[in-house]
Amino acid sequence: MGRTEGQEKPISDNSGLKLALDRLERLTVNLVKRPPTEPPAGSDNPVHSLQATMRDAFEQPQPAAEPATDAPAPQLLSMKQAAAITTLSVSSIKRMMAAGTFPQPVRLGESRIAFVDSEIHAWIRQRIAARR
Repeated sequence: MGRTEGQEKPISDNSGLKLALDRLERLTVNLVKRPPTEPPAGSDNPVHSLQATMRDAFEQPQPAAEPATDAPAPQLLSMKQAAAITTLSVSSIKRMMAAGTFPQPVRLGESRIAFVDSEIHAWIRQRIAARR
Protein backbone atom coordinates (compact mmCIF):
# COMPACT_ATOMS: atom_id res chain seq x y z
CA MET A 1 0.00 0.00 0.00
CA GLY A 2 1.51 3.24 -1.04
CA ARG A 3 0.72 6.66 0.24
CA THR A 4 -1.09 9.05 -1.97
CA GLU A 5 -0.20 12.69 -2.13
CA GLY A 6 -1.46 14.72 0.79
CA GLN A 7 -1.32 11.85 3.27
CA GLU A 8 1.02 12.39 6.17
CA LYS A 9 2.74 9.80 8.31
CA PRO A 10 1.02 9.14 11.62
CA ILE A 11 2.77 10.71 14.62
CA SER A 12 3.68 7.27 15.96
CA ASP A 13 5.62 6.57 12.73
CA ASN A 14 7.31 9.97 12.53
CA SER A 15 10.62 9.52 14.38
CA GLY A 16 11.71 13.13 13.79
CA LEU A 17 8.55 14.45 15.40
CA LYS A 18 8.89 12.01 18.28
CA LEU A 19 12.46 13.18 18.89
CA ALA A 20 11.41 16.85 18.84
CA LEU A 21 8.52 16.21 21.26
CA ASP A 22 10.79 14.27 23.63
CA ARG A 23 13.33 17.09 23.60
CA LEU A 24 10.61 19.68 24.21
CA GLU A 25 9.29 17.64 27.12
CA ARG A 26 12.78 17.42 28.68
CA LEU A 27 13.25 21.16 28.35
CA THR A 28 9.85 21.83 29.86
CA VAL A 29 10.49 19.50 32.79
CA ASN A 30 13.82 21.18 33.44
CA LEU A 31 12.15 24.60 33.45
CA VAL A 32 9.48 23.46 35.89
CA LYS A 33 12.06 21.92 38.24
CA ARG A 34 14.30 25.00 38.20
CA PRO A 35 13.79 27.15 41.32
CA PRO A 36 12.60 30.69 40.61
CA THR A 37 15.31 33.33 40.75
CA GLU A 38 14.77 36.56 42.58
CA PRO A 39 15.62 39.76 40.72
CA PRO A 40 18.44 41.82 42.20
CA ALA A 41 17.29 44.22 44.90
CA GLY A 42 16.59 47.71 43.62
CA SER A 43 16.42 46.55 40.00
CA ASP A 44 14.22 48.69 37.76
CA ASN A 45 14.48 46.25 34.88
CA PRO A 46 11.00 45.86 33.33
CA VAL A 47 11.75 42.21 32.49
CA HIS A 48 12.36 41.44 36.17
CA SER A 49 9.16 43.24 37.07
CA LEU A 50 7.23 41.23 34.48
CA GLN A 51 8.78 37.98 35.70
CA ALA A 52 7.78 38.76 39.29
CA THR A 53 4.23 39.61 38.21
CA MET A 54 3.90 36.37 36.23
CA ARG A 55 5.33 34.32 39.11
CA ASP A 56 2.87 35.90 41.55
CA ALA A 57 -0.05 35.35 39.17
CA PHE A 58 0.64 31.66 38.65
CA GLU A 59 1.95 30.75 42.08
CA GLN A 60 -0.30 28.28 43.87
CA PRO A 61 -1.59 29.54 47.23
CA GLN A 62 -0.25 27.47 50.09
CA PRO A 63 -2.97 25.82 52.17
CA ALA A 64 -3.12 26.84 55.79
CA ALA A 65 -1.30 24.37 57.97
CA GLU A 66 -3.57 22.35 60.20
CA PRO A 67 -2.64 22.15 63.85
CA ALA A 68 -0.46 19.11 64.47
CA THR A 69 -2.11 16.39 66.49
CA ASP A 70 -0.57 13.18 67.69
CA ALA A 71 -3.79 11.23 67.38
CA PRO A 72 -4.66 9.77 63.99
CA ALA A 73 -7.97 10.75 62.44
CA PRO A 74 -10.80 8.47 63.57
CA GLN A 75 -12.02 5.93 61.06
CA LEU A 76 -15.76 5.51 60.52
CA LEU A 77 -17.51 2.22 59.82
CA SER A 78 -20.88 1.62 58.22
CA MET A 79 -23.48 -0.56 59.90
CA LYS A 80 -22.55 -3.46 57.61
CA GLN A 81 -18.85 -3.03 58.37
CA ALA A 82 -19.55 -2.96 62.12
CA ALA A 83 -21.66 -6.11 61.73
CA ALA A 84 -18.85 -7.82 59.83
CA ILE A 85 -16.21 -6.87 62.41
CA THR A 86 -18.31 -8.00 65.38
CA THR A 87 -19.88 -10.98 63.56
CA LEU A 88 -23.27 -9.73 64.76
CA SER A 89 -26.28 -9.21 62.54
CA VAL A 90 -27.49 -5.70 61.77
CA SER A 91 -30.70 -6.35 63.70
CA SER A 92 -28.69 -7.53 66.74
CA ILE A 93 -26.62 -4.35 66.66
CA LYS A 94 -29.78 -2.22 66.45
CA ARG A 95 -31.28 -4.10 69.40
CA MET A 96 -28.09 -3.64 71.45
CA MET A 97 -27.93 0.07 70.52
CA ALA A 98 -31.49 0.53 71.80
CA ALA A 99 -30.55 -1.25 75.04
CA GLY A 100 -27.43 0.91 75.41
CA THR A 101 -25.03 -2.06 75.33
CA PHE A 102 -23.35 -1.22 72.01
CA PRO A 103 -21.31 1.88 71.07
CA GLN A 104 -23.53 4.71 69.87
CA PRO A 105 -23.15 5.77 66.22
CA VAL A 106 -22.24 9.17 64.85
CA ARG A 107 -25.04 10.74 62.81
CA LEU A 108 -23.62 11.84 59.45
CA GLY A 109 -26.82 12.86 57.76
CA GLU A 110 -30.57 12.55 57.95
CA SER A 111 -30.51 8.83 57.26
CA ARG A 112 -26.83 7.94 57.57
CA ILE A 113 -24.94 6.77 60.64
CA ALA A 114 -21.43 5.44 61.19
CA PHE A 115 -19.53 3.89 64.05
CA VAL A 116 -16.14 5.00 65.29
CA ASP A 117 -13.69 2.18 64.55
CA SER A 118 -11.77 2.53 67.84
CA GLU A 119 -15.00 2.40 69.88
CA ILE A 120 -16.08 -0.82 68.16
CA HIS A 121 -12.68 -2.39 68.80
CA ALA A 122 -12.72 -1.22 72.44
CA TRP A 123 -16.19 -2.80 72.83
CA ILE A 124 -14.85 -6.06 71.39
CA ARG A 125 -11.88 -5.97 73.81
CA GLN A 126 -14.30 -5.41 76.72
CA ARG A 127 -16.34 -8.42 75.66
CA ILE A 128 -13.19 -10.55 75.47
CA ALA A 129 -12.03 -9.34 78.90
CA ALA A 130 -15.48 -10.01 80.41
CA ARG A 131 -15.35 -13.72 79.52
CA ARG A 132 -12.37 -14.39 81.77
